Amino acid sequence: MNSEQLIRQTLGLPAARATRKVYFESFGCQMNLVDSELVLAGLQRKGYVLCHDRMDADVILFNTCSVRQHAEDKVWSRLGQLAHVKRQRPEVAIGVIGCMAQNEGSRIRERAPHVDLVAGTRHFSDVPALLEQVQTQHKPVVALDIDRRMPEERDVLTRPEPFKAFVSVMRGCDMACTYCVVPKTRGSEISKPVREIHDEVLRLVGDGVSEVTLLGQTVNSYGKRLDGRPRFSQLLEVLNEVQGLQRLRFITSYPMFMTRDLWRVMAECDKVMPYLHLPVQSGSNRVLKAMNRLYTKERYLALVSEGKEICPELELATDWILGFPGETDADFEESLELLERVQFQGSFVFRYSPREGTPAASELVDDVPEELKKERQQRMLAAQQAISRRKYAASIGSSVRVLTEGVSKRNAAMLTGRDSWYRLVHFPVSESIKPGDYLDVRITKATGLSLTGEVV
Repeated sequence: MNSEQLIRQTLGLPAARATRKVYFESFGCQMNLVDSELVLAGLQRKGYVLCHDRMDADVILFNTCSVRQHAEDKVWSRLGQLAHVKRQRPEVAIGVIGCMAQNEGSRIRERAPHVDLVAGTRHFSDVPALLEQVQTQHKPVVALDIDRRMPEERDVLTRPEPFKAFVSVMRGCDMACTYCVVPKTRGSEISKPVREIHDEVLRLVGDGVSEVTLLGQTVNSYGKRLDGRPRFSQLLEVLNEVQGLQRLRFITSYPMFMTRDLWRVMAECDKVMPYLHLPVQSGSNRVLKAMNRLYTKERYLALVSEGKEICPELELATDWILGFPGETDADFEESLELLERVQFQGSFVFRYSPREGTPAASELVDDVPEELKKERQQRMLAAQQAISRRKYAASIGSSVRVLTEGVSKRNAAMLTGRDSWYRLVHFPVSESIKPGDYLDVRITKATGLSLTGEVV
C-alpha cells in the first residue's frame, strides 16, 4: 500500500480511481474529426487519457464513416483483430460510434459480439456516461436515437493543431440524393444558433486559432429551423468581424444554396477565402436526375458563372461519382466536357459503390463494370491533373500569402503551408518560421499538386 492509499484508508476516503486509458481512431470526413474532438474532450473531463497503443488501453473507440464501403471495411477489420484482446482482457471496453454505428445498429454486435458500446451520431456527448454504464452494469449498450438534439460542450483545447480549427455549424442533411446514406446516419438538419457559433470562434481565437473552417453536410443551407432563420451569408459576416481571426473557410456546399448574397460575402469579406468546394457529381442531366441532385448542368454552370463574375478571384474544387447505375459513355463524356468548361482547381473522383439503405442500392442495378469505372476514373483524374498543372504554373512569379503548417513530410529541408486558395505551398526551412506564421512566398516552381517558392 502506497502513502496515498494509506492516507485515504486512514481518513475513510474511497480509493482513488486509477487513470483510464482510451485508444481512439477516427475515420471519414472533417465532421468526424470535430465529433472526435467532442468525444475526447468529454472523456478527458472524466479523467481518461489518450494512448496510442490499443493493446494498452482500457477503452477502445472507433468513430466511423458509412459514406464509402472502404471505410466500413477498415472498421470490421479492426473489430476482428480485437476479438482475441477481449478474450484475454474481458474488462476492456470496445465501442463503435458515429455513422456506421447509426447505420448498422445492433447488427454490429451480431457480427462482433465482443463490442460493448454502439452509439449513433446524436450521442457523441453521451459517450462518457454510456461507457460508465457499460463498466458498472457489465452489459452492452446500444444508443441510436437520431431525432434528439445533441448538447455540444466544445473544449477549445482539444484540437489537432493550435492555429486552426473546425467548427460544426449544423448537423444532419435534408437532401435526398439517391446514392447517399448521410440522411439516414445523421438525421435531419439542425443548425446551431449564431451566438453559439460566434462564442465558440471567439474562444478558439482567444486560444491562438487564426483559421476556422465551418462544417456542415450542406453548410450553405445553414439557418433552417432557427428563430429568424439567419442566412449562411449573415453568419459569415458576423464571424468576419472577429478580431484576431485571419481566415474563414467552409465546406461542404450544395449548389442550389449558393445565393447571390453568399457570392457577395465571399467577394467583400476579407477573411472569407475565395476557394469553394462545390460538388457537381456528374455533367449529365440524366444522371443528375437519377441521383436526385435537384439541378441541371446548365444551372450549375450558371451558378459558377455568377460566382466568378461577383468574385473574380474564386477558385473551385468539386466531387465526381463515376459509374453511377445507367451511366453511359455519352454521360461520362458530358462530365469531361463540364470539367473542361469550369476549369476546376481540383477534383475528388470516386467510383460509385452501392450503399445499403439508399434508394440507388435498392432500386437501381449497379450495371457499370468495375473495370470501366476505373478506366473513367483514370481519364477524369488525368484531365483534372492537366488543368491543375496549367493553373498552378500560372502562379509562377507571383507572391501568395501562406499559413505555415510545419515541416514537409517528404523533405525535411522544406516547410509547407496553404495559400488563400488552399493550395499546398513549399518553401525553405528557417529557424525564424514556426507553424501558424503567415508569410508571403514568391512562387518559383509548380506541379499539378503543389507550389514551391521563396519567402519574400
